[in-house]
Amino acid sequence: MTHATSTRPTICLVVGLALFAAPSFGSAKSICVSQTYAPAIEKLSSGLPGLVVVSFSTLQDLLAKAAGCRAIVGLYLGGSVSMDDVLEATPDLEWVQSSSAGVENFLVSKRLVMNDVVLSNTRIIQGPEIADHAMGLLLNLTRDMKFYNEQMAKGWERAIRLPLIELRGKTALIVGLGGIGTQIAQRAKAFGMRVLAVDPKDFPLNNVVEKVVKPDDLDTMLPQADVVFSSVPLTAASRGMFGKDQFSAMKEGVYFINVSRGGVVDTDALVAALESGKVRAAGLDVTDPEPLPDGHPLWSMENVTITPHIATVSDQLESRRTALFEENVARFLSGRPLLNVVDKSKGY
Repeated sequence: MTHATSTRPTICLVVGLALFAAPSFGSAKSICVSQTYAPAIEKLSSGLPGLVVVSFSTLQDLLAKAAGCRAIVGLYLGGSVSMDDVLEATPDLEWVQSSSAGVENFLVSKRLVMNDVVLSNTRIIQGPEIADHAMGLLLNLTRDMKFYNEQMAKGWERAIRLPLIELRGKTALIVGLGGIGTQIAQRAKAFGMRVLAVDPKDFPLNNVVEKVVKPDDLDTMLPQADVVFSSVPLTAASRGMFGKDQFSAMKEGVYFINVSRGGVVDTDALVAALESGKVRAAGLDVTDPEPLPDGHPLWSMENVTITPHIATVSDQLESRRTALFEENVARFLSGRPLLNVVDKSKGY
């Protein structure tokens, strides 16, 4: 590890934070790197003159080492350390690379939102496994695998608890057609579903999604959907977007799948919709609050499957994340635009 007295530029990468600068190799620059990704970045540094990687293990370790950091790569915020704490410890910070797609924990910091520090995330690269998980949650409900797994200890059982349905010909509504939502759309289309979507961005015509509308048209689309997928980022605009009125607007017996953030759903309204049968079943990788407290009604509902916010986990994710971090470090050092830059005013 190179100490602060070195004349070579230092680069500190941290899980979940990334830095953008118009650097020249002649100026001193520090990048702090989470120890998870430090070996790969150290290999990268062999071809980048003047790059020194400083590895850190914990957020507290980062705060202790990060005074000269111009970039933090691989940052994941949690516990008692906030983004304001990180900014206080890094007065020269220019770029933060988050290790997650969702960055609401970063944008709680008004200081980060208002200053020139560039924030990038891992959207798109987390799409494949989360889209797989979304379809897995749906199939768990449409084929009632939860029930049959419960029966295995008892032996052969052909009873039916939830109706067994096929997806071909059903309509899927995907709310949030970003890197995750696009891949959910591809999978739903492969199952023979009609695919509609809601997103604030404009999309070109394609052979997967039949129609994309703006968020203010959400309620007009909900009655058409047999399945509603939530893959929307959590922002001020999306918080609580699935409430009593939205569940009332949905088709009777709809399936609701949430692989985005629990805060986009009014949990009490979802419970009521499940109890009434308006929502036939729900698959949730995220909840609000998270985790749900012991004794919460959702835990005991036979028509609900909950997974512990693990949709992003897969055997391929780390290789994609490492490749993104390597590419962005190279771009940062050469002054090229970073990938996956977050619009801090929009929250994604």
